[in-house]
Amino acid sequence: MVMPKYKVSLEGKNFQIDIDNAVQQCGFFTTRFVEANDLSLAEQEAMDLVREELNELVLNDRKNPPIMYIAQLDEIQSFGNNQVPGTGFTWFKESAR
Repeated sequence: MVMPKYKVSLEGKNFQIDIDNAVQQCGFFTTRFVEANDLSLAEQEAMDLVREELNELVLNDRKNPPIMYIAQLDEIQSFGNNQVPGTGFTWFKESAR
């Protein structure tokens, strides 16, 4: 049985990361490509992949956790020429709260 393929776009906010030796509040956009039996499992797989990648980078304490959510989730016919599962992030600085 061939599992469905998904393109999962994620967005993160309130990530405290070190940029040029200074901790800054940032957000990100990223996309992951996964195979899963359904939408819920595709979402979980993509989130787990991103959490694993960010594990060493995030400096938030428990009182100020980062937020990550699915911005868009689409079933696709094939991965095409996309790198699977995908890597990297497009970071942007957020204004301090």
